[in-house]
Amino acid sequence: MLLGSRACDRKIGMPVFECSAILFDLDGVLCDSTKAVDREWREWAARKGVDGDAVMAIAHGVRTIEVIRRVAPHLDAEAEAAAIENHEAFDQRGVTVMRGAVELVKSIPAERWGVVTSGSRLLAEHRLPHCGVPMPKVLITSDDVVNGKPHPEPYLKGAAGLGFAAGDCLVIEDAPAGIQSACAGGMKVVGIASTYAASKLKAADAVIQSFQELSVEVREGRLRVVVEPDEESKLTVRVAAVADCGALASLINSAFAVEKFLEGERTDEEQLKAMMQKGQFLLGCDGAGRLVASVYVEVRGARGYFGMLAVHPGHQKNGLGTKMVGAAEEYCRSKGCGAMDLTVLSLRPELPPLYRKLGYVESGVEEFHPPRAFIGTADCHCILMSKEL
Repeated sequence: MLLGSRACDRKIGMPVFECSAILFDLDGVLCDSTKAVDREWREWAARKGVDGDAVMAIAHGVRTIEVIRRVAPHLDAEAEAAAIENHEAFDQRGVTVMRGAVELVKSIPAERWGVVTSGSRLLAEHRLPHCGVPMPKVLITSDDVVNGKPHPEPYLKGAAGLGFAAGDCLVIEDAPAGIQSACAGGMKVVGIASTYAASKLKAADAVIQSFQELSVEVREGRLRVVVEPDEESKLTVRVAAVADCGALASLINSAFAVEKFLEGERTDEEQLKAMMQKGQFLLGCDGAGRLVASVYVEVRGARGYFGMLAVHPGHQKNGLGTKMVGAAEEYCRSKGCGAMDLTVLSLRPELPPLYRKLGYVESGVEEFHPPRAFIGTADCHCILMSKEL
């Protein structure tokens, strides 16, 4: 029996959705598996002689077998997909729960939510408990459909499994292919900018940076989903003054404490003042006026450059880094720049995949000449990345 025949209603102003059920994607929505997915695919691509960047350009939100058919039609797609998914299911290195995911699903009646993923059932049944997410009553995987996302079949099956009309279900998605799938099935969608920049999720009815911006309550037998930026996600950006250097140095040093190869602190006030002679620091302050993020920008002729991107450790995974990169791009665009450059140390292999999601591509390498004592720099080099604005 179909419960709640009214279509999911999006209201004007602060996004509010009224629906009977919510369908979640898994990777990039309930589980933060971006690094693991990137690692798995790139290792496979290297073994098979396939372009890793071409793979990652289409891998998120699409069934493994369909990715292989597109990038390596000469291979046995079924055998390759089975091998990848079996290995990935038992290798959960780097996979963590998305902040707020467990609390959110626990606030929804068990019969009112489900998971629809492009991964296999084996992978989902390992990944959900690994992240501490309750096992849903309805779980639709790549094993359950003939047509994967962006086809509507996965989400239509999810709605049917819960016993609700497709138009009365709300979908939470991180990938364009998943958003297209839900929209094709007649559902409203909230995009979460965890895997792709918000600009890539414009087809969604609303976009959030984290689950801190989403709340669900039951009213008269229906779910009321409210989208409202929290204080941590609100960001005001301004150009730094010399008087900000003390607080700025403290922020940068705390953010870069992860770089164990660095002897001493990352920067100091004098270095920042010297950098201000050539460029600018953009400061990001939250809704309470606290400095939570920063980025250095410099105009180099017709090209812009950004570096030393820092987000306070207590505010990470809120999309603030993406917002600061966007602010840097907008600043350089306003100065007439047609492209953007950045440099990443090879000692930080987790960073290039994050910048690729924002449209940056590797454009070369350079030797690394550390300004002071670094540990383990023998094989270190600089990776150059660029993006047209």
